[in-house]
Amino acid sequence: MLHCPSAKRKRQLILERPQFRLISFCTWDLAEPTRLILTYAGIDYEDINYENYKFYEPDVSPAEFPLLNYNGKILRENDAIARMLAKMYGLAGDGFFEQAQVDSIVAIVKDLNSATLPYFEDVLGFKVTDTEKLFKEIFKPAVSQHCKKLEKYALKLSNSGFLFDSGITYADFSVSYMIQAINSIHPELMSKFPNILLLSQRVFALPQLQFYLSTRPEKQDALFEKIKRELYPSDKKCLTEISDN
Repeated sequence: MLHCPSAKRKRQLILERPQFRLISFCTWDLAEPTRLILTYAGIDYEDINYENYKFYEPDVSPAEFPLLNYNGKILRENDAIARMLAKMYGLAGDGFFEQAQVDSIVAIVKDLNSATLPYFEDVLGFKVTDTEKLFKEIFKPAVSQHCKKLEKYALKLSNSGFLFDSGITYADFSVSYMIQAINSIHPELMSKFPNILLLSQRVFALPQLQFYLSTRPEKQDALFEKIKRELYPSDKKCLTEISDN
């Protein structure tokens, strides 16, 4: 049985109607779980990418991305943004213990993302490195290590069809986003983890997400070139190095 917002909560969403502006690099970036949360909850928001962020938020730096303008207040850090929205719209888990479990899964996804980011930067052409060495020594071991943990959680999906009995949570969105990203370039690695693959497929089959998924741009070559040119200069400094200066 799939989790759907109750009629009471739907009325609350209509009455409260906060203003959200999400600022990130592009579609498919770290802010994607946040987009999935907002889309699933039926919440309107402004989706601002690197190409035009200066017009809307001239005082922020790309090193801070993603960030959320919430009724005029800036919230930074991707997981904090997703967690706040999950709590607002009933996607954070039921009860203290389940919420802690949800957060622990999201923390695993964060570790996986951090470990695999250099390889994704290389594959997308942002940095020039030894791709094969990066794959063998960093990417592949990281995927194996962290996906084994996630697979244990997904080994026996709950009665809801998702990770927890209370229904879909933002952990389901975080896991599914990351698994889809890895599976898109190395499906041979993900074939070892059938349960998280099944979870990802189930999440992306949700009716509430279909319009967004069908209109989400698959290719963003021009935007990628702009990001590469301005944030990854010829000396090959990466964004993390720029943000440390």
